[in-house]
Amino acid sequence: MASNAPRATKSERLEAARIEARAKREAADKKRRQRSLWTKIGIIVGIVALVAGGGLWYYFGAVKPNNTFADSGPIPAVGNQYGGVVLDSPTTMVSTGGGEVTKEQVDAAKVLTDPNYKREAGEAAPAGVDKSAKPAQIIVYVDPLCPHCAEFENAYAGQFESWLSEKKATVEYRMVSVIRSATNYPARAGNALYCVADKNPAAFLPMMKSLFADQKERSNAELAQLASQAGAADLNSCISNGTFRPYGVVGQGQMIKDKIGGTPSIFVNGTYYNGETDGDFVEWANAKIDAANK
Repeated sequence: MASNAPRATKSERLEAARIEARAKREAADKKRRQRSLWTKIGIIVGIVALVAGGGLWYYFGAVKPNNTFADSGPIPAVGNQYGGVVLDSPTTMVSTGGGEVTKEQVDAAKVLTDPNYKREAGEAAPAGVDKSAKPAQIIVYVDPLCPHCAEFENAYAGQFESWLSEKKATVEYRMVSVIRSATNYPARAGNALYCVADKNPAAFLPMMKSLFADQKERSNAELAQLASQAGAADLNSCISNGTFRPYGVVGQGQMIKDKIGGTPSIFVNGTYYNGETDGDFVEWANAKIDAANK
């Protein structure tokens, strides 16, 4: 029997969709906040164990003694001096002209990322922030193997695309390594993302989505295949040779100098998003973005 109930209007359907999307975001935020405590506990336990055992690993800026890469190397055509690539639309990036990182820069970064380096305390402050930027400037520190990064990207990648499409914000991704990996996967996957950004910026967000939708450690060949599926073909050499690894380690050193404590770390016009106290990310970010664009 056909229903006599009136069909919902377009505005009612949109409102229902907004309510559903907000509920999903709130659930993701709650889950992330709950896990955050256990992550912090795990880090503390891990650090205590490392100190007691004289271990060679540490969580933030981790580098294995046998983690070798070139002493110098190229900068992606869209890479800035802070280890970031800046999207100004879902398919385009701000060109920087590339360049080279020198042996001196890489050596200085290796000092910062050495397990014996003592980090300075202080407030996180990313280099390159423009607090008066219009459109708003979003900076995201991300590790391809970080589970909270996957949760965040899976929940909000679509929102980032909307802000980019509407020209409300630029989005800068700074790929770093904070999770331990016997295969140096975070650094290798970060290099793969730089390869994609350099080759075809339009493939960058699809590559990010693929990495986080099915987060796992991949071989270089698998990363190249994923890049090809995203729209950036013929990157086998760039990925397997670690072409942008020197650039990546310089960015890693910059992260440590800027006192960034972990991933994901998100800043809007220089203001840090604290998932423990700032509530719903989209509402928080929209307030910052609207204020920046007035």
